[in-house]
Amino acid sequence: MRERPLLFLLFAALLLAGCSRRGDAMAPLLGITQPRSGAVSEGQKVTVEGYAFDDSGVASVRVGNQEVLPPEEAGKKLVQFRFLVQAERGGEVELEVTAQDVAGAVRQVKLPLILDTEKPKLVLERVELTEDKLLRIIGKATDDVEVDRVVVKYGNTYSRLPLPRGKEVSFLIQVPAQSATVIAVDAVGQRAERVAKP
Repeated sequence: MRERPLLFLLFAALLLAGCSRRGDAMAPLLGITQPRSGAVSEGQKVTVEGYAFDDSGVASVRVGNQEVLPPEEAGKKLVQFRFLVQAERGGEVELEVTAQDVAGAVRQVKLPLILDTEKPKLVLERVELTEDKLLRIIGKATDDVEVDRVVVKYGNTYSRLPLPRGKEVSFLIQVPAQSATVIAVDAVGQRAERVAKP
């Protein structure tokens, strides 16, 4: 997932480099790549990561009044930055990230962080043994922000299901076992699990 914003910025860099213009009339391009969903748990320290691009060079990236661009990155056309945020009580907070280029043009983005206190919910709708003696599990995982992944454990094997992320994820599992544990994990790492037996 992190490669896509970087590829976009590199493409933009090549595109802008091919344009001949006087001065610098464009503010830096600014993108946030992590956290992906904007969800955090109470008391969690969250690493925010992103990229800034400007064809004349990025001079500064700030969060509020705090500079987060490493000094050795200042002046480069494409820069990466990261900083930590302590999640507090109170539901939702909005961070303002500002990038400035060497010519003084400024761009600002607002990053909402949502306090996620609810664990995902996991429902096993049907559990049965097939004629081939496979354990078949049909179910659904839901979360108020995002289900990040669903994993099935049988014996000593953990297998992540190839499912899209979302608020509601349906699944069908078949494993060579008599019982299994299904685990749903949300965007901030909270888990729900159910033992599946026919």
